[in-house]
Amino acid sequence: MAYIVCAEEIDGHWVAHVPDLPGCFTTHDEREKAIQAVPAAVEEFVTWCGGHGLRITGLSAPMIVSEVIRAWEFEDGHKVHAFFASDRPPLTEEELPEYEVLLKATMVDLLSVVNDLRPEDEHREFPGEARTIAGILGHVARGDLFYLDRLGLAFSQQELPEDARASLKKVGDHMLGSLPALMKRSGAMTLAGETWSARKVLRRSLWHRRDHTFHIGKLCTKIGAQQK
Repeated sequence: MAYIVCAEEIDGHWVAHVPDLPGCFTTHDEREKAIQAVPAAVEEFVTWCGGHGLRITGLSAPMIVSEVIRAWEFEDGHKVHAFFASDRPPLTEEELPEYEVLLKATMVDLLSVVNDLRPEDEHREFPGEARTIAGILGHVARGDLFYLDRLGLAFSQQELPEDARASLKKVGDHMLGSLPALMKRSGAMTLAGETWSARKVLRRSLWHRRDHTFHIGKLCTKIGAQQK
């Protein structure tokens, strides 16, 4: 079965998503190179899913690029990100176990990559980086909460613990618990100029978690190189 690829521009670089594999994506400064990297990313993702007990079948070449969307922003700097046709269909009850596995797996990966870090390394500043590793963890937690808020399913940010890992756990558990409610959000809604749906919330959450897992992994490599 051929698979669809949807590309969007985010902060000056391109992200190519595979909607049939939520959380599978590639990133590159050039659109075509992001798209060209998709087949290898699909192979890696299928292997990664297998490692977490999720078997992917029925997906093969060729790929079809169905949508290419550039982000745009309001005068106040608020950015509006892509809403793809594949984001519109409502979630089905049969899909919830798969999303539960993916959400748990991405959270395990994100926390595992920082498992052996010393507290001082979590708060270390890196040249050219806007956030420390602890700051990135908190950013991911707030991101998930923001996505849920678009559909009226978030709790107040004031309830987030100060500790970044504790925040991730609290928001991650809330995201898992919100899956049945997400299934009931069968339509799409527009808020602050951006269109959202249950599928978009999950797509962005899985992408955001994995993207920053890779990001933190690169920073940890720098820390290891500096300690040698």
